[in-house]
Order: sequence, then structure tokens, then C-alpha cells
Amino acid sequence: MSKRTKIILIIISCIVAVGAVVGGFVLHRVTYLSYPEGKDHIDYRDVPDNILLREVDIPASAKFISRYTFYFCESLRKVHMKEGMEQIGARSFAGCRKLREVNIPSTVWYIGAGAFRFCDNLQTVTMPPKLDSIRNNTFAYCFRLHDFTMPDSVVYIGTSAFDMCAELNNIELPNTVEYIGESAFFDCAMLDSITIPQKVKALRHMTFGNCTNLQHITFLGRVDTIHPMALHKCDNLQELRIPKGTKWHYRRVLDRNNMSEYKDMLVEQKRKR
Repeated sequence: MSKRTKIILIIISCIVAVGAVVGGFVLHRVTYLSYPEGKDHIDYRDVPDNILLREVDIPASAKFISRYTFYFCESLRKVHMKEGMEQIGARSFAGCRKLREVNIPSTVWYIGAGAFRFCDNLQTVTMPPKLDSIRNNTFAYCFRLHDFTMPDSVVYIGTSAFDMCAELNNIELPNTVEYIGESAFFDCAMLDSITIPQKVKALRHMTFGNCTNLQHITFLGRVDTIHPMALHKCDNLQELRIPKGTKWHYRRVLDRNNMSEYKDMLVEQKRKR
């Protein structure tokens, strides 16, 4: 074996052990991946089949991350996404259990269902301003998520979107929200108050189920349907704050759904000008 061949083998061994720059080769046992500029998307075929990956650097040329790309990369700690990214696919980061912080570029307008599901150490997420939906299971089982600001553009919050985000103690729903799905905030045990935007017309099955610390719900408009299990096990609930002049409406809604025990919690408030 020539001296040059030995040097090349040593260099390759070091890259494989510590990191990799993807350029058409599939390398195994890597801890760091830096994708080359010019690559327009990232998918699961670009990720080594191992659980050692700790850090990923995605170039500005990449417009989307395909679904399941980093699925259960359990050692992944850091993801660097650049401005220019537009879409993050379904379950693309699901099961990245050591991921603690995610900064999503402002150019992203789509995040797929379950994208960060089971990221159970995720604490902080910076959300993009163009997003119109928090889809089903997007942050489900993110047990430590506590710092979350929802963009003013969001219209739709899907089923189990924040299911079992046990440390989520404060979240403001923007006035743009029209739909909140089943179990959207199920078992958010630290959530103590929530304001329901004016355009929301229904609280569905288990929307706030098992929110055992929830004390105050403020309705900015007239909700026409409250599922009998929407507030299941909200044992510390004290007030349902409603707009002035709507008590008759909410009493009727509660009676219709056999929730008469909540009628004493109705408190009318003056509309803010």
C-alpha cells in the first residue's frame, strides 16, 4: 500500500468517526452532517442509518425537508436551518429526543403533521410568521415545551397538536384562529388560563381534557358547541369568562350538552374597545 493511499484512508476514517460532508456518498457512524450549497431538498436517503447524529447544517439552497427525514435520530441536538427553507415535512424530526431548541426560518410556510412529535426534551421553538396551521400532533409529547409563541397568521390548530405538553404554562392564541381540534391541548397540566379567539365556534372532544391546573377560560366570541368531554378533568376550573350580553347563549349551550354544572362559572365581561 502506497503512502498516499494510507493518508487517504486515515482522512476518510476521521471523517466517518466525527462527521461528514454529503456529496453523493453515504457515510455511516457520523455525528455531524453539513449538506453542500446547491442541494434543493433533504430526505431520509441523505441521512446515515444510525443514532449517533448530533448536529445538522442545512444550506440556504434547500427549500424543503421531506417527511421522516430525521425520524428518531435520538442523539440529534442541533439543527441549523437557513432563510429560504419553505417546508418541513410530516414527522421529519419526530423522535429527536435530545433536541432542545429549534429556530425555524421566517420563510417556512408549511410544517407537516407530527413534525416534532416525541421530541420530549424540546423546550423552545421559534415559529415562522407565515404559518397558517399547527397540524395534527405537531408538538405532541413534547413534555418540556414551555416557551412557545404562536404566529399571528395561524388559522387552524389540529388534533392533538400540543397533546401532553406538560410544561406548557402560557400560550396566546391569535385572533386569526378559527379551528381548534380534538385533544389539541390534552394533558397540558401546567396550563392555567387560555383565551379562545372570537372566530372559534366549537370546543371539541378533549380539547382541554386533563388540564388539571386550568382555572380560567376567556371566550372572546360566541362558541356554539362545547363537547361534554371538552373540559374533562379540569378540576380546578373556576371561571368561564364570556362577553357581556351572552350569558343566555352560553347557558343554552351548556344545557344542550348536559354541562349545567358549569353555568355557575359563567362571568360576563365588558368588551374591550
